Amino acid sequence: MLDYRVRSWSLLNLVNDIRERRLVPDAYFQRDLVWREIHKKDFIETILLGLPFPQLFISKGKVDLVEMKTVSCIVDGQQRTNAIIEFIDNRFSVSDKFFRDLDDIERTNFLKYEIAVIELDLENDDPQVQEIFQRINRTANSLRGIEKQASQYATSDFMLTAKLLSDQIDLTAENNEYFKEDPRIPSDYYDWAKQQKVTRSQDLFTSNNLFTPLEISRKNHLSYVLNLIASIEGGIFHRNEKTNEYLELYSENFQSKDDVVKLIEKTSSIYLKLKFSKKSYWLNKANFFSLFYALAKNINEGKNINIEKLKENLDIFYSNLPDEYKISATEGVNNLRERRTRDHYLNEIINNSLL
Repeated sequence: MLDYRVRSWSLLNLVNDIRERRLVPDAYFQRDLVWREIHKKDFIETILLGLPFPQLFISKGKVDLVEMKTVSCIVDGQQRTNAIIEFIDNRFSVSDKFFRDLDDIERTNFLKYEIAVIELDLENDDPQVQEIFQRINRTANSLRGIEKQASQYATSDFMLTAKLLSDQIDLTAENNEYFKEDPRIPSDYYDWAKQQKVTRSQDLFTSNNLFTPLEISRKNHLSYVLNLIASIEGGIFHRNEKTNEYLELYSENFQSKDDVVKLIEKTSSIYLKLKFSKKSYWLNKANFFSLFYALAKNINEGKNINIEKLKENLDIFYSNLPDEYKISATEGVNNLRERRTRDHYLNEIINNSLL
């Protein structure tokens, strides 16, 4: 039976604990911040009206006998605590008022607001913490597919390779004092990751030309990178079939990761040199996926691509798109047949663009 206590914390104490790093709001098992401003405003208005909101869940953490302190983690309530911090920092207004515009009584009442907290008697790296987080998020605000994958396969070597390429892992968190990354990640992974050259890949996969900030916060770009790696490893497949298979198969050791990282970095460099405009047809997600895969495959075969000629040939192709390609890039884009159709045409373009 899990021990826990139901307590009441003042909002002021909650904020101070976060700012003084006694309470970690964004531990490794958390999803990224996804609330839009309208959600934040509605939540802050609830507090200003003195109305209750659902309890926060916090893992109590372990006592540091050297530093004589305890660091706790928020298990459920990250979006809400972030909204509170941002409002106090005057990053958005509610009813045309920033926090600084409230009178003394309003600010005092806001800071004295009592929050219901369920304090779990668990250390922050206890597997039960992550399980509780996942169970809570099976409700209306449930985790999306990729968020579940990122949590379920957090220490899979295949997943960690994709996280590195999509800039989804903090390599400074090896000591993990504030539980930024899963404590089960092997230390030798950090040693390996720090030696990899991935700046081009990270620039490309986090570009706002490809993914919106909201999509990145929901890890959509991580999903694309996982599918690209799986395609490079095993060829074109239907939807996410091989991705799920490889997350299991290469959970302990993804033997090809060095070669895959180098290939994706080289392909990313070429893609960036093509300098597509933000609205380019080749930054449409289906076209991006297929062109990147086709480029990687040809580069891996040792072919030297003339970037200027490739850009010219892609422009010519776009100006007179075959109906078959057009349909494959707009309907059922992740199906095996549609991916193969796009790959056929793009391979032909690349082979006509060699040095």
